[in-house]
Amino acid sequence: MHFYRANINKTLELLRGLKNGFSENVGSAEYFPCEYKKGSDLPIGDPSFMPFDSSSDFGGKDKHYWLHFTFSTQKSEGKYEGHTPFLVIRTSNVGAWDALNPQCLLYLSGELVQGMDINHTEYQIESGKEYEAYVYFYTGMNDCMKYDFNCVVNYVNTVVEKLYYDIFVPFSAAICFPEHDEKFIKIIKHLGAAVNLLDLRNIESREFYNSINEAEEYLEKEFYNKVCGKDNLVNAVVSCIGHTHIDVAWLWTYAQTKEKVQRSFSTVLALMERYPEYKFMSSQPQLYKYLKEEAPEVYERVKQRVKEGRWEVEGAMWVEADCNLISGESFVRQLLHGKGFIKDEFGVDSKILWLPDVFGYSAALPQILKKSGVDKFVTSKISWNETNMMPYDTFMWQGIDGTEIFTYFITAQDTRNNNPSRNTTYVGYIRPNQVLGTWERYQQKEYNNETMITYGFGDGGGGPTRDMLEQQRRIEKGLPGIPTTKMSTASEFLDRVEKRFFKNAKLLRQMPKWVGELYLEYHRGTYTNAAKNKKFNRCSEFLYQRAEALSAFDMVLTGGKYPYEKLNQGWETILLNQFHDVIPGSSIKEVYEDTDILYKNLIDKAEEIEKEKLVSLSKTITSSRGVLVYNPNGFEASGAIEFSGRKYWVKNIPPFGWKIINPALSEQKVKATNKTAENDYYKLTLDKNCNISSLYDKRAKREVFKKGEANQFRLYEDRPYQHDAWELSPYYKHKRYDINEPGTVESYNDEVSGGFIIKRKFSNSEITQKIALYNDSERIDFNTEVDWHEDHVILKVAFPFNVHAGKATYEIQFGNIERPTHANTSWDAAKFEVCGHKWMDVSDSGYGVSLMNDCKYGYGAEGSDITMSLLKSATYPNPESDRGHHSFTYSLLPHTGSFREAGTIKQAYMINNPLKYMEVGENKGIMPSEYSMVSSDKENVVIETVKKAEKSQDIIVRMYEAHNLTDTVNVKFGFDVKEIYECDLMENNIKKLPVKNNSVTLSVSNFEIVTLKVIR
Repeated sequence: MHFYRANINKTLELLRGLKNGFSENVGSAEYFPCEYKKGSDLPIGDPSFMPFDSSSDFGGKDKHYWLHFTFSTQKSEGKYEGHTPFLVIRTSNVGAWDALNPQCLLYLSGELVQGMDINHTEYQIESGKEYEAYVYFYTGMNDCMKYDFNCVVNYVNTVVEKLYYDIFVPFSAAICFPEHDEKFIKIIKHLGAAVNLLDLRNIESREFYNSINEAEEYLEKEFYNKVCGKDNLVNAVVSCIGHTHIDVAWLWTYAQTKEKVQRSFSTVLALMERYPEYKFMSSQPQLYKYLKEEAPEVYERVKQRVKEGRWEVEGAMWVEADCNLISGESFVRQLLHGKGFIKDEFGVDSKILWLPDVFGYSAALPQILKKSGVDKFVTSKISWNETNMMPYDTFMWQGIDGTEIFTYFITAQDTRNNNPSRNTTYVGYIRPNQVLGTWERYQQKEYNNETMITYGFGDGGGGPTRDMLEQQRRIEKGLPGIPTTKMSTASEFLDRVEKRFFKNAKLLRQMPKWVGELYLEYHRGTYTNAAKNKKFNRCSEFLYQRAEALSAFDMVLTGGKYPYEKLNQGWETILLNQFHDVIPGSSIKEVYEDTDILYKNLIDKAEEIEKEKLVSLSKTITSSRGVLVYNPNGFEASGAIEFSGRKYWVKNIPPFGWKIINPALSEQKVKATNKTAENDYYKLTLDKNCNISSLYDKRAKREVFKKGEANQFRLYEDRPYQHDAWELSPYYKHKRYDINEPGTVESYNDEVSGGFIIKRKFSNSEITQKIALYNDSERIDFNTEVDWHEDHVILKVAFPFNVHAGKATYEIQFGNIERPTHANTSWDAAKFEVCGHKWMDVSDSGYGVSLMNDCKYGYGAEGSDITMSLLKSATYPNPESDRGHHSFTYSLLPHTGSFREAGTIKQAYMINNPLKYMEVGENKGIMPSEYSMVSSDKENVVIETVKKAEKSQDIIVRMYEAHNLTDTVNVKFGFDVKEIYECDLMENNIKKLPVKNNSVTLSVSNFEIVTLKVIR
């Protein structure tokens, strides 16, 4: 059989050249450089056009050009008979990566017909026709000074091409197996027989084409009809789902993504014309919105394919967002905006969360998804784990509240002789070795015999190709030893797999299940890199929730107009910037220049709304001259305000409400000297290095820290073995440099606090920190300013807490999660850096400490020694990442008992969402001087969101149970209520609740998210 194989291979080489036919030049072109194009207008007759030749200045990084030329195709007669013409465009950069290579939009007869890129260099045209072409050319992000522009009409020999694929695809299947394998022998025997029928003496002769017909007839009758399908020796199916994964920003900007989506989607549409079986799926409503704005005619063609069932719009979220860093409410808005757009534009109720490339998945997600009408989750990224391989590819994923969601991991990879690797791809290719490898890699074969490949080049690579579709046509017939393929949508595939999975789980009496977070053992640096961007996100999330609540109150109490469009636009920008290569800090510098502008604009707009609504509400209040203090949180709060140049401590401000006060100075209880600060709660002492040598808790009569230095700044060399911005490699701890340079220390006292102001210079950077103890609060704040100019180090702050604990608790979205602080197993050891939100806590049975922050996410824990990551300094892909000025606060809350009794959750909210205030004069209004719009009678039930409903004038109130308890809560409203409905996160009514005295009593379960729709 070895020589059979050699003969077939040699014949394929010949056929490969013959099928490509021959080419003719299109003639001369003209061009001119241009700015970014918006809309579909062509530069017809533009006087800027210049003749294009080899000396033309055509190239550069991130440049655009228009090209124009005319050409004609030959009639299908003579030597052109049996040949199909294709317009082919190539540059001199063939071989470069899809995403950064030159790409262009092709217009024929004034119509955008296809994107052209390194994987899609041809567009099928008609014979015997004249064409006028415009090409909108983008050079890409490579620093190539000059490109060629090669354009020809290629006449493809379609007769030879068909034979080529009919032999090539089964031959590719055969060589997946050893030569002595039955499957290899069976395929090669028939291909050899077909090849022997070919008369290759004169490849342009009638005899040659007659022999092609004989070979085709043999293959169809003896191989494809008798061998394939009936005896393929494997009972498995691989569903093929056309896809192009497009990062909304990464190594390119949002503006370039607007072009990428036009190119990729028009290419998909072009191939659909020629391959009626081709089905395609794409996620991310943001991309569709870009297409609708930039190329409305292409968008309408997409909508038509959706109606036909050939184009699937899925994914649920607005973008494929990071699932570690964004807040619980941001998760809700990703789904609310994403599902809403898909429903409004395409009439589809999205049921699948599609996140193949996101860097880990919060344990809060299953409940959020189920309460949003999403019942399936797909990813492949967890296969990138550095250390451990997940035991399941199809399973039920259980979140912190007990909700379970059906989960599928993409297993696409090339075969490795039945020895699959861990890593899989969401950018697949339909070919026999990958179809086989996808099935071999799949672990739950006893539950299900169908897997999927999402095939197509991504990130501007244009999606599926003609080669992939031609190969699928052969593999679907059932080649020996290769799973049968079928074209499918994601939803069709997942429905089949889910049904089969539950049926076999019942039969086997065992259900594969994963409990808790899907932690990615990789990309841990994304919790910290691009700190300014993360702070912008945290601030924006809280700001927009404040603006919404105040707008809702103003609408209810004054009849004011709710600024829905402004708030909606702001949220869309927040959601956009939560894309999984933007908020993690793994994009190029230009992306963050854009996000800085976007954040500034959306923050300005929301602050304007916040101020306007607070002023409007103040006019409804009966008051004497004083200060209106507004509490934007769902619990009664106390805190500091600054008024007329002095600071005051105000107490007991109602939840989501206000109190008019006449500020009075509090008794100064903090005594601060050169190295010691003391209040009623603590005595804090600094050592010679300006670290904390002692923090004595007077209430508990114990030291908060073990012996050693606390609040110690540490630098660690940060040179990951790959993926600079993304990674924090396990060996980073091997090189540690404590910042012990002598600093300046000044004690301070103001009206509400006292402590130290410490300045330290080190390397090329400087830290200024204000350590604050309060007269009336048990919290200790560390207000920190850093002027940061380092490369390849990560800055952490360390605290050796004096507790005995094998686990720590971290806040996540709508709840919290416990993680080990030891490395007993490889799974434990892999979590040397983890993600938390506003707070984390380490406690034993009697005592503990909470560490809180206003914009940080990365934590490390070894026993009770805790570090929080502050700044990273990667140089790729952004050489200036994190360089510059940073301002942030972290805080300590030592406590007896657990974080629940300590009020950690409230204090963390207060750091991030402090009291608001304004001066008011005498006024006679309808509202009292002390008022709460909505409140809960249970501390473990946190009201977080108040807003106008999406589709009505009703009020939405969202809360969650924060202590992992089952409880009954009474929610009281400060206005007349007609009806209250419990609804899902998409604001669909579930059940009507009884209302009594403008309040409602309901049961909540562990970590449950509850959404109420209040009808006035």
